[in-house]
Amino acid sequence: MKAMLFIDGSWLYHVRPYLLNLCEDPDFELDYRTLPKIVQDQLGQVADLKIDLVRTYYFGTIAINKLGHDNIRERQFYEMLAKRCNYNTEIYEHDFKNKEVLGRKENCLEVGLTTTALSLAFQNSSFDIACILAGDIDYLPLIKQLRAIGKRVVLVDVKGNNGFHPVHHRLMDEINLFDYPSIHLDDHVSKMHYHRTEAIRKCDSCGREEATIFTSDWFYCNNCREEYKLLRSKQIVEGV
Repeated sequence: MKAMLFIDGSWLYHVRPYLLNLCEDPDFELDYRTLPKIVQDQLGQVADLKIDLVRTYYFGTIAINKLGHDNIRERQFYEMLAKRCNYNTEIYEHDFKNKEVLGRKENCLEVGLTTTALSLAFQNSSFDIACILAGDIDYLPLIKQLRAIGKRVVLVDVKGNNGFHPVHHRLMDEINLFDYPSIHLDDHVSKMHYHRTEAIRKCDSCGREEATIFTSDWFYCNNCREEYKLLRSKQIVEGV
């Protein structure tokens, strides 16, 4: 059976502190390379089927024109997902227009995940099972539509505890909404722990060598990043 994994990156970012606390390691980071494998293995167990997870789609956002914010780490993160983890990434810009607070909540991410999943579902032999890693009620119509056209659906979520329950109760309580029991990331947090190693790298801008744990294809030293922040702040003030 073919499966595809659709990840709401904003929701996953929201539950990351909870997973961090479970691991009891202040340096905890999710190993995004192992996440699809965990989903594939667990789905195979709960469905009692041989699962081929053929694609992983990650939907995220990136802030632009936000006062005092440098999005270089976000860009490095999304680059890592695409190049090192073989994710298909869909990244949507949130334009703060140089204001302190973004007004209306933009829902490009939810719309993007929904349209991508449905578009693929209508393609012959694209996938049999949709694995939805999310917890928002916004995905309820998508889940129902996928099942209406004959696709099977499983929720990948976290159970939560101590008052933290990030999955909307209707996704948990509605009868016959999913075809298989949910796959709870809390049960596999030890397998998702990514351990970084420090290495000496050369700055792509000035050529200075510096110890770092960054693994992106391009690297800038602390001095160059600070100079860039000052330049951007000046440009914002001047309205560039």
